[in-house]
Parts: sequence; C-alpha cells; structure tokens
Amino acid sequence: MSHERATDRGLTTQPDSGPIDGKVRTHRLRLLAIGTAAGAALAVGGILAVTSAMGDDPRPQADGKTSTSPGGDKSSVPQGQEFTPATARAVALLPADSTAEGIETGFEHSALGAASAAVSYWEDFDLRDEAIAREQWTEVTSKDSPETIDRGVSGLVGAPTWGDVPNEGSAVVKAILQRSLNDSGDVVVVWMVCDRLAAGGEGASLEDETTHLILKWEDEDWKVTEEAQYATRAGGPRAYHPDSKLAFSEGWRRVARG
Repeated sequence: MSHERATDRGLTTQPDSGPIDGKVRTHRLRLLAIGTAAGAALAVGGILAVTSAMGDDPRPQADGKTSTSPGGDKSSVPQGQEFTPATARAVALLPADSTAEGIETGFEHSALGAASAAVSYWEDFDLRDEAIAREQWTEVTSKDSPETIDRGVSGLVGAPTWGDVPNEGSAVVKAILQRSLNDSGDVVVVWMVCDRLAAGGEGASLEDETTHLILKWEDEDWKVTEEAQYATRAGGPRAYHPDSKLAFSEGWRRVARG
C-alpha cells in the first residue's frame, strides 16, 4: 500500500516533462496493476490451501482433475455444488476397540464413530442363526429400547424402503448419511444404502437397499434405539444415487473400502 500511495503522489505532483515521461508513467501504472493482481492471486491461493488442509475440500485426491458437467462451463457454479458422492472423497470408517457376542463394539464417541458403529452392526448381524442374532442385538441395543431386540431378530429394525430382505446372506454398505437427533449429538440416525448378498450364491441378491439405525451414546458405546422421541425425528433423506449432485448436497457419502 505504501508503494501505491507513493506512486500516486508522484503522478499527481510531478510536472509533465514530455512524451517520454508519459510513457514512464504508463509503464509504472501497468506494473502497479500487475503487482496488485499477483498479490490478490496469492491471497486466494493461501485461502484455498488452508481450506484443503482442514479437510473441507471434498474432491478426490488421486489427481488434480475436476469432474465435468453435461451443462458445460461451471464457472458460475458455487464451489462444492458440482460434486457427487461418486466424485467426492469417500468416508473412511473407524475401527472398533473390542468385540462381544460375535459383533464389534467399542466405537469412538464422535459422529464418525456413530456412523462406523452403524455400518459395522448392519454388516455383522447374523441372519442365519436366530440365537446368535439375539445375542448380538442384546449386546448393541439400548436399555431404554428393549423391544428393539425382538424387532431386530425378526428383521423389522431399519426396514428397507422397498423389497423383501433375504433371510440369509450378508450386507455390504456402500453409502451413508447421518444426522444428529438431539442438541448434544449423542443420538444419531445413520441412513445406509447397501447390497444384500444371497448366501452361498443361491437366490437373488438385493441392490441399493435403503435402511437406517438410530444410535444412542450409552455405557461408553453406541447403542441401537427405537425410542419414539427419536424415531419420529429420523425422517427420510433424499434418495441416494452416486452421480447425483442433490444426493451429495443432502449429505450422502460413499464408504471407503480397502
């Protein structure tokens, strides 16, 4: 700024000594404009670097390419709105600290810990042995929602929005969306999109099944609950599609595998 004021003052106080001085003044003004533009570019670059370092940039990290839209030029689209679940960074889930009754337990007390617990529970629930399933549901169910155990064993908890769930097989969760259901963040609904694989390669598998679990932080772990005060607030999100910008805006994220 001091250089700019000095230059301006020089231009307004120095007498015009001829055509050569006029060219010098024009050259100085051009240098000033270039310097100002370069400073602005560096400032913007610094802001973007900080944003990326904080993990707010959802773009894939494999390369510097950006996805293109059928609409062509996206220069007028606000940053972030062009991303989809397929092009954004997938969510890496957290590991459990322990296991009990054949199911992982001991997940971190955080939003990501809740999402990790929901995915792990849903993929590990036994669908073939009712006795094992009951032990698992008993282990991860809130003491304030005992009826959830029977409903879980019978396949009624988190009932998908369409289709019949195979009696056998395992689930593979592909995408999640989570929302807090209270002010403290200790009750969370985790919506999941998964494929239900038929056991032993026999029978039909289901793809893109939508289901959900409500988790409550209780006894130092995330427990499944169906308490009415939370179930009525769980709602249903916008449908998931990996290539949908609206699904990304809603909060759907792919689950990282491997």
